[in-house]
Amino acid sequence: DTGIAHRASAAIGRGTDVLLQRPRPAWPLAIMRIMYGFVLLAWTVTLMPDVDDLLGSDALVPNRFATPDRWRYFDLDTTGSIWIALAVLVAASIAIIVGWRPTGWFIITFLILVAVQRRNPLILNSGDLVLRDFAVLLALTPSGAALSVDRWRRYGRAALRTAPMVAPWGLRLLQLQMMVIYFIAFWSKSGDLWREGTAVSTVFRIDDLARFDSPDWLVGNVVIIALFTWGALAIELSLAMLLWVKRLRPVLIVLGISLHVFIDVFIIVGFFGPLMITGLMAFTDADRIDRFVQRRWPPPSTVRT
Repeated sequence: DTGIAHRASAAIGRGTDVLLQRPRPAWPLAIMRIMYGFVLLAWTVTLMPDVDDLLGSDALVPNRFATPDRWRYFDLDTTGSIWIALAVLVAASIAIIVGWRPTGWFIITFLILVAVQRRNPLILNSGDLVLRDFAVLLALTPSGAALSVDRWRRYGRAALRTAPMVAPWGLRLLQLQMMVIYFIAFWSKSGDLWREGTAVSTVFRIDDLARFDSPDWLVGNVVIIALFTWGALAIELSLAMLLWVKRLRPVLIVLGISLHVFIDVFIIVGFFGPLMITGLMAFTDADRIDRFVQRRWPPPSTVRT
């Protein structure tokens, strides 16, 4: 019994080391960082036209209805302070995209997002929450290790064609967050409309969410709507349970991207789709990316990795 327990403990230790500590190329983190920066920039810019109505001193929701201060870290109670916060978010998004000290900018981004979003919690949606969560999780990773100004300044321009090996435990947190989101998305679709295969038709008919009038041949076709409805459930459950399976991962990533693109084409869901596509980059094969880059742009032998 002691021998079995010892072997089991050793096996668990080796598995944990492979999962959390064995270094991997930093490409997925760099890709996620860049994509997140662009989404953050778009989120900030598209919020600017509505500052006066939704967040300013004379907004539709008065300051007294904002989330209590203990959840906001600092107050943004005037129109001017909101504009300053958004300007900092623009600067943060650019710094994150180019990879200039991204860890610090991710922390700043999280604090400002909490303050801005808590100013008027009535306008929050799932995309806003994911934007905030990713800022925290990416701050825990060496996201600037590759494809960054920091790497360029330290090792030279040629180093942009290489990625250092980094411990993947932070990446695992991002992957776990993605799978939890997909599981919750699947679990929340437990109503009769989803079981009966008609939910997608109902969503297409909500004028406030639809980007354009869906054709009758689509919303009225029972077979197509059932395939879309049950297909969405199947994809979300697969993404929640099977993304750890390496052989299935490429197919699941493509299915996930296709699902979010399809939803965004027909329905206004904020930035949830682009953020989830960004999150799926955490599951890309770092070794395959590294081999592709090395073949396409061979680095000089003197570049440090």
